[in-house]
Amino acid sequence: MAKRQMGKRIYREPTAEQAEKYRRIREMIAEEIPEIKAEARAIRQGRQAKIGEAVTLLKAEREMRGLSLADIEEKTGLSKSAISKLENNADANPTVNTLMKYADALGMTLGVVLTEKG
Repeated sequence: MAKRQMGKRIYREPTAEQAEKYRRIREMIAEEIPEIKAEARAIRQGRQAKIGEAVTLLKAEREMRGLSLADIEEKTGLSKSAISKLENNADANPTVNTLMKYADALGMTLGVVLTEKG
């Protein structure tokens, strides 16, 4: 094995056997990447759907109580534009703290439930 030095690190050239092993590993990973990305996308979409449900309920409650965005702004400290984006942006990704502030402004409590998958 030939050694070459670059900076402070020493790099060793892999043997032909090692190079072949690493090539096979890279190929296996490349084959798995689309499946991994699809799984991650499905998980993200599921989470987004649950967040969307919570925001939809909060917005409906706000409207039912006749509260404006300005009313919620005053009670939460969140800007009207942030609240509007939260309510109308399907890709909104609020923090738990933001949802708790919004719920609290409506006299509600945000609950989190943990259940087994499946």
